[in-house]
Amino acid sequence: MSRIRTSIRCGTSVLIVGALAAGAVSSMPAQADSVQAGSRPVVSTGTLGGHAKPGGKVTRQQIIARAQVWVDKKVPFSSNGLRAPFSWWSDEATGGAYRQDCSGFVSMAWQLPASLSTGSLAGVAKRIEFKELEAGDVLNSASHVVLFGGWQDRAKGTFSYYQQSNRSRPTNKAVGNLNAGSLAGLRLSGYTALRYDNVVGQAPAESAKPTKPTALATPPAPPAPKKPAPAASPPPAPVPEPPQVPPSRTAGPTPPPKPSARTPHGKSVRLGSLAAGGGHVYALAADRRAVYQWKGRGKEWVRIGGPARRLYAGAAGLFATDPRTGDIRRYGGRAGAWSRVGGPGKGFALDGGRLYGLSPDGSGVYQWTGRGHTWTKIGGPAARIHAGGAGLFATNPDTGDLYRYLGRPDAWQRVGGPGRAFAVSGAHVYRLSSDSRAIHQWSGRGTKWVRVGGPARRLYAGTAGLFATNPRTGNIHRYSGHADSWTRVGGPGRTFTAADGNLYGISPGGQAVYRWSGHHIYWDLIGSRFGA
Repeated sequence: MSRIRTSIRCGTSVLIVGALAAGAVSSMPAQADSVQAGSRPVVSTGTLGGHAKPGGKVTRQQIIARAQVWVDKKVPFSSNGLRAPFSWWSDEATGGAYRQDCSGFVSMAWQLPASLSTGSLAGVAKRIEFKELEAGDVLNSASHVVLFGGWQDRAKGTFSYYQQSNRSRPTNKAVGNLNAGSLAGLRLSGYTALRYDNVVGQAPAESAKPTKPTALATPPAPPAPKKPAPAASPPPAPVPEPPQVPPSRTAGPTPPPKPSARTPHGKSVRLGSLAAGGGHVYALAADRRAVYQWKGRGKEWVRIGGPARRLYAGAAGLFATDPRTGDIRRYGGRAGAWSRVGGPGKGFALDGGRLYGLSPDGSGVYQWTGRGHTWTKIGGPAARIHAGGAGLFATNPDTGDLYRYLGRPDAWQRVGGPGRAFAVSGAHVYRLSSDSRAIHQWSGRGTKWVRVGGPARRLYAGTAGLFATNPRTGNIHRYSGHADSWTRVGGPGRTFTAADGNLYGISPGGQAVYRWSGHHIYWDLIGSRFGA
């Protein structure tokens, strides 16, 4: 099959497929974080820059004024910022030029001496809390960054922001909400608030009258069959009572006694996430520097790679994304043996032995062929993808509606409305309502969904069933298969994952891994020592 290329976004190469030499996760080559404009060096400043030197002090008013210039001039998004022929936008204020993507846009607004990437902006800024955001700060993620324009209603969490997003729309100003759960088509939890080190002065006055929200322009949703089912609205989401199980004061999975800094069998490691599939369990260190695999017995784990940004596991094996380049790599079965199978993506998902990826700009859904770096486009665009034994599902970037992949390219069926989160088990797909107050299960027919419980904070699904965490206590509950029938199986945990008929959890402090015994609230400690 022919190789397929997607766009370049935010200053980093985003080939979801293409030729590049394979390498181990533990020895991934570093990527240049800053790129000069070739023969267009930054030479001077102009009036819009307030006669400040690039890389020097800049006021919040100047940052917003510079951003507005690109909006007014409708500067187009371009994917040619890092490869010839270069596509850079001349900056009249400085005499230089900046890349026409999201991080190049922020670099221009901050009046940096070069166009940085989403991965290197943190090097010239400090992290702040969302509540501290002021005009001129940014919300940065691994695949996208937006410039915070100012609060519209701080109490309600609404604000304006500027961005370079995709080819279908030039630089634009939009409205976001910190309570919405997503921003510019990505999970809000994936963003970090940053403040430029050289910003000075007070924030511009907040607008007394909010501007009308501006929706992102996106291509059509994944095509539905010629005779789609009636577009029925999802069932209402009444406010149910929490699961009728008294909260416990005992955290679960319960952390073991604090181990020493180093033992003869391993060391104490703080873990951040889990992945399981194909009969194996994996963990990613909280600092993302190491990937570990459980030996399958006892409490010892071995280091098999790292660093990594995210882990994906299933019958097709273990996959990890590179924290610098975003490339996705497959574990070869022995420590340090990783091979690149594709470039960056907005998200990945595994359905049995199949690996799927969403292109960084959300314009297409791809399926890995299982050979080298070759992928096949099967649909798009989409905001997120979800997969499991019940199949592959994608959400429409405009409406949030959920579509099911029918097994052949561009064949998708709308199965329901939007939700805050989705989870796919071996046989079912579940939705957490937008207000997190109800959990619904797809009936498997048309767009009919049935309410089975709620409220909930997070959903976890696998062959062991559906699990949800209580939004008040953090306790984890298992769905019995009957509406509003849930059983508490454990206390709070840092995170959980359900796979291969088991439920695994990381203790709240991140120092240990537990496996649910399958009975009551008893858990077995399977991880507390991690090899170097």
